[in-house]
This record gives sequence, structure tokens and C-alpha cells, in this order.
Amino acid sequence: MPRRMMPAFRLVPLAVADAAPLAAFEAANRDWFEQSVPPRPEAHFDADALDEILRDLLEGPEAGSQRLFLIRGAADEILGRINLTGIEGGTAQVGYRVGAAQAGRGLARAALGAMVQAAPGLGLSRLEARVAKGNPASERVLRANGFAPTGRNLPEVELHGAPLTVTHYARAV
Repeated sequence: MPRRMMPAFRLVPLAVADAAPLAAFEAANRDWFEQSVPPRPEAHFDADALDEILRDLLEGPEAGSQRLFLIRGAADEILGRINLTGIEGGTAQVGYRVGAAQAGRGLARAALGAMVQAAPGLGLSRLEARVAKGNPASERVLRANGFAPTGRNLPEVELHGAPLTVTHYARAV
């Protein structure tokens, strides 16, 4: 089966006005995401509740410690998200997710690559990431973008009632 082409995309800063389409994106991909990451609270699937969450994230006391982005397609549709959180001393945690329809198309790899390129302009010199063991696709995305495991021990998280081991990755930018 031939590989599907990666869609054209751009990284766009998340805005409170994105609440309704983002809630729809999260709801449409909920089962897909929850196969590999702990579930989001119910409020993330309700546009009105998500509006308040985004307002707090983007305008509240923690706003300066994060940069949140949507991965938007050519028709302005939401294809995924990529976030920089915990920004401190030139270091940020990077997290990303793409919708099920985009899986295996190289979008996560390319979007993370675009974020790596943008990071110095955001005052960053190091990016860190966490990936669940057993998520080889995400590990490939990180490695393709120059991230390497650090050996740092991270606490386990829980996924569907079972412990989930998480590996820490990092790279300079």
C-alpha cells in the first residue's frame, strides 16, 4: 500500500476563539488519543468549558510559561496540536498530537521539526519530551528530530488502570 502524502500545514498560536473547533477535534480523535495517553478531562470535549480552560491557559498566571499551537491544514482545519510548556531558563517541554486521519503521514515529524526551528526565536535553547514506552511512532518522531533519551528517571503514569513507563528525551536547539 503506498504511503499517503503529508498534508500542507502551518503552526498557528492557539487562541480562545479556537475552543469550538478544538473541542470538536479532540472529540473526533478521543478514542485514538486515549490508546496511548491518559484521557483528558470531560471539559476538553465541550466548547463552552474549553473556552474557559483556554482563557485561563492563555491569559492566566501560567500564560508566560507556555506557548500553545495548533497544526492547521491548507483549509484551516485542525490537524493536530504542538505545545511548549514549563518554559523556564531557556528550556521547554514539547508535546504533540495529530489526529487519527494524519497518523503515518509524517505530519508529527514535520510539525515537531518546524517547532525545533522556531524554538530559538522563542528564546529557547533546549527542548525536552516524554514518551510512553510502547509508543514507537512517537519515539521515531523524536529521534528523527534529533532528540535522544536522557536516561532521566520519570515517574510512571497510569493508562487504563495499568502503569505506564515514560522515557525522557531532550535536544539542544
